[in-house]
Amino acid sequence: MEKTKEYSLKQLMAGVDSLVETSEQLVKTAVLEHRKREQIKNMELPVLWGQDELYEKKIVFTGMRQRELLNAFREVRIRLLEKNKTDNMVVLVSSVSASGGSSFFSFNLAATFALDQHKTALYVDCNPYASAAERYITQDVENGLTQYLTDYTVPLKSIIYPSGIERLRVIPSGGSSESAAEFFNSKRMEVFVAEIKSRYPDRFIVLDAPSVQVSTEARILSRYCDHALLVVPYGTAVTDEVLAAVDAVGKERFAGLVFNN
Repeated sequence: MEKTKEYSLKQLMAGVDSLVETSEQLVKTAVLEHRKREQIKNMELPVLWGQDELYEKKIVFTGMRQRELLNAFREVRIRLLEKNKTDNMVVLVSSVSASGGSSFFSFNLAATFALDQHKTALYVDCNPYASAAERYITQDVENGLTQYLTDYTVPLKSIIYPSGIERLRVIPSGGSSESAAEFFNSKRMEVFVAEIKSRYPDRFIVLDAPSVQVSTEARILSRYCDHALLVVPYGTAVTDEVLAAVDAVGKERFAGLVFNN
């Protein structure tokens, strides 16, 4: 009888412990959610672009006339969230061949994530040979990614610039460099990606890489990403080129092809 009482008491205490653990977890989740919302709310508000400027720069936005284009980007966003299961991810974007339009797709993908008022996005221009970031930044650029990777006195916050889109920040490439592959293959680059990913728990990060076909940077950068998307210029890339590009970024990270016309 005493053993039965003792067993029942243990069961009761185990149930109480379980309730305490569940309660603690709920509190932690609520605190993290509150912090996330406060971080987003306290982000410095940039000078925002109007509709005419967004059309001119070919950037998607809610209420645009090309509804099919916006929905296509939203579909990519949905697929990535389904694969990743969390809002915090790093996505590499590279074109299969030169002039594939990866920068247009990369920035618009980041802009699509930033449409959600509870999410932030960061576009990182990792193509020093054909930089596209400056056209998306609303203030003068002093330093970029290559300066940060080569000069330890350059702080991370000094290379993060506002775009004309709310909740979307930009890191420019920092200009041309013949040794970008070596910079990207460094420990500092690894730490850099880890830091920008952890700064906001809901941050979506796009690494805009040079074409897989003409450089080794995309192959190197793929090791830092959660998923890799390949932009295929419609009607110009052959099957062998696409398969080679998938091998370059790694089949385990490859998330899909985007055809750009």
